[in-house]
Amino acid sequence: MPQRLTRRASLALLATPFLAPGLARAQAGWVPTLPVRVIIPFTPGGTMDPVVRIVQTLLSHSLGQPVVIEHRPGGATVIGTQEVARSAPDGHTMIMIANSFAANVTLRPSMPYKPLADFAPLVMATVVPHILVVHPSVAQDFAGFLDAGRKPGAGLAFGSYGIGTSNHLGGEQFREAARINATHVPYNGAPQAMTDLMGNRLQFMFANLPDVIQPVQLGQMRAIGISAEHRVKELPNVPTMAELGFPLVLSDSWFGLLMRADVPPAARARLEAAWIEALNRPEVRGRLEELGFTVLAKPGAEFAQEIRRYTNTYAEVIRSNGIKVE
Repeated sequence: MPQRLTRRASLALLATPFLAPGLARAQAGWVPTLPVRVIIPFTPGGTMDPVVRIVQTLLSHSLGQPVVIEHRPGGATVIGTQEVARSAPDGHTMIMIANSFAANVTLRPSMPYKPLADFAPLVMATVVPHILVVHPSVAQDFAGFLDAGRKPGAGLAFGSYGIGTSNHLGGEQFREAARINATHVPYNGAPQAMTDLMGNRLQFMFANLPDVIQPVQLGQMRAIGISAEHRVKELPNVPTMAELGFPLVLSDSWFGLLMRADVPPAARARLEAAWIEALNRPEVRGRLEELGFTVLAKPGAEFAQEIRRYTNTYAEVIRSNGIKVE
């Protein structure tokens, strides 16, 4: 789930924004007549921010209107999402969401909107894979980790960035599938969880790829699996969960855009095309990949399928483990 930016990511955001002379404005059909708002339902400085800021200038040139970022944190993203639900259905307001949108369908059934009915997916922008990391004292490899996790007794402790976060739900799903003896320990974000893993107060965790590269290189933790379709260049020797025999485990941090469902199709199509064009530019992909993102640039129809898949999987995990939020 979205966390504070690393120093590397913060420095990247200070770079001069890309100019977009090659992005032509729409010649026909819908065009915005007001500034286009992108709501981010988290505090400034999170990992969502660069996904929008890196394409902000490109989108402004393409759409012919300023693209304005507004942070509306609080209520486990409900406040920001409600802001979009209350906005005019004219195509000038969208929201960037993460896995929490899919989890909230089950975790928070009394939200002041209907997540799957009131919103239309626009673009699935990026994903950050999660790495299964263990303290070096636990095991040398995945097979050894399974052996350690299946021993009788107190069992292992695994951390997450909070109850109902994507790495919590992914960890619970993996724990059940692998039949290991483990207890969840929630944290308020990544930093303290990472510290406790390195101090062996936690034994394993699914963690964001950018957060683990340095401690893995320093030997402070061991990377034994990645929840992604393919191996990554940063950790080429780490096998995917599918290679390890657990292809259904979902643990990652994705970001995408939604709008009100009653926004005119022409407006949604124009905005979808502008986002996909911007995300697919080589310089944009390069900058996002430097920050640990995998660019997806999936159109709304594909994003809708992914939201359904995550919603259904999370519902099973939440119900089978009796997960509740305060």
